[in-house]
Amino acid sequence: MEREAVRIDIVLPFKVKKISVKEIENQVARAVGEVPLFSYIPLRETSDEALNSWLRLINAKIDYLINLLTKEKEGFNDLPLQKINLSEKGVRFFSKTPFEIGDLIEIKTVMDIYQPIGFYLYGKVLRCKKKEEDLYEVAAEFINLTKDLREKIGFFIFQKEREMIRESRYE
Repeated sequence: MEREAVRIDIVLPFKVKKISVKEIENQVARAVGEVPLFSYIPLRETSDEALNSWLRLINAKIDYLINLLTKEKEGFNDLPLQKINLSEKGVRFFSKTPFEIGDLIEIKTVMDIYQPIGFYLYGKVLRCKKKEEDLYEVAAEFINLTKDLREKIGFFIFQKEREMIRESRYE
């Protein structure tokens, strides 16, 4: 059986928790720490090119700090690293906690897309197999995922695949 989406094994900051139907009712997957829209509004140029450069640099630093503080406030800086199998459609990971098929989960992770971006993703457990005494392999499909975030995940996977191909050429 051929898969519909490209999958990649990768180590990312990653944390999962089970949530209720009520908790997911009004939730949509979202990104945290992206450069805000107003950052793309062009600065009005002055006649002094040095001043223009300084203003652009200050603007970039403020964006970086806002991004950093937002991710810290949301707890993305403290996520443990975990090896996962990621696609645009879902994720497979190992857990010490068993899940039931149909359980709803909230996933917090960080992907480096031009800059590190935190993601709140939601999923539905499709499979949970006991692998060792205290370890379960869990597969979940993403739900409530916007087209924009699906594309970001796809772009991230594409970037990582290119990096692996480049690295394998030089080994």
